[in-house]
Amino acid sequence: MNNVISAFIYSYIFIIGMCLCSFFMVVGYRVVRKEGLAGRSHCENCKNTLMWWHVLPLISYIVLRGKCYFCSSKIGIQNPIFEIFIGILFVNSAYFLDFSVEMFVSFTLICLLFTVSVSDLLYQIIPNKVLFPFFIVILIERTVVPQNEFWWYPLAGILVGFFPLFLIALTKDKAIGGGDIKLFAVIGAFVGPIGVLVALFLASLTGIIFYIFSFIFVEKKEKYIPFAPSIGIGSFIVYLFTSRQMEVILQLFS
Repeated sequence: MNNVISAFIYSYIFIIGMCLCSFFMVVGYRVVRKEGLAGRSHCENCKNTLMWWHVLPLISYIVLRGKCYFCSSKIGIQNPIFEIFIGILFVNSAYFLDFSVEMFVSFTLICLLFTVSVSDLLYQIIPNKVLFPFFIVILIERTVVPQNEFWWYPLAGILVGFFPLFLIALTKDKAIGGGDIKLFAVIGAFVGPIGVLVALFLASLTGIIFYIFSFIFVEKKEKYIPFAPSIGIGSFIVYLFTSRQMEVILQLFS
């Protein structure tokens, strides 16, 4: 019976992760375009308003065979892939954090990193309207779920995440975007001052790898390489350590 209940709970968390992925994909897409989040989705090709069963995570893609119900234009395979991926990350967080309150901090970080990655990939912008709500949420979460015994740790993380990059931006024009600087400040509240510095290093390393890969394998060279996905990868790796999830992962293989 316990196995059945566990399977039900993890399945529920997986579905929640997919639904939130679908929602925050819309957030990343609409906020920069100054479109309301309350409005119903529509097909970008034929502009017809989609019905509720057209936008069910994963299920709609399978039922509609990856095409718009109205005009049969293709729906990107990336949508269900992202939904499944975020659902898996949610399940992993629940499992490795053993359903502790820190699990909700992990969910918040996943949603933040995914949303800003979508926005940066599509429009090369990390909107303040996305960062500010997440900033307020993590401050509340870190008040309820402190990272350690030092109450000032998240505040130190915010300062360390913001000011060094801000000073670099002042001394060297276009060295780093303002959205990236503010994003690191928010991430500092999640992982603390040391964690945010490591996240910066890993994000820079990942960004260099992406740039080399793009230079070698992509025919059309882009002047702008979105940094948010690299920040997302680096920050989440650091969070796996600061939240002690990595300890549980390593124990599974020891």
